[in-house]
Amino acid sequence: MTLNIYSDQKTIKKTYEIDSYDIMYGTIQDILDVLDNGLESLNNDTELLKLIVANRGKIEDLILDIFASEGLTKEELRYIKLKELIPMFVELFGYVQDSFKSKN
Repeated sequence: MTLNIYSDQKTIKKTYEIDSYDIMYGTIQDILDVLDNGLESLNNDTELLKLIVANRGKIEDLILDIFASEGLTKEELRYIKLKELIPMFVELFGYVQDSFKSKN
């Protein structure tokens, strides 16, 4: 997963990248809470965007959890383009769904 931090609308100041992310159960609980509020949103970017906005606190904590080991700070969250979060969360939610499927 990749996360860009911008200094302005066009200039990427920093990029955080992780190859893998070990999801803790508490993280899955948070993701499931978000999904419970809008599972149908995963196939619609506009609805997914609304879902992200409505769950901002949990999502900020999740982003920090994912990228904190790379040095991401809470202040840098302000410099992430929301449209770039959508593919990242689709990937993450897909990973959670695949994790449950592989356990069955």
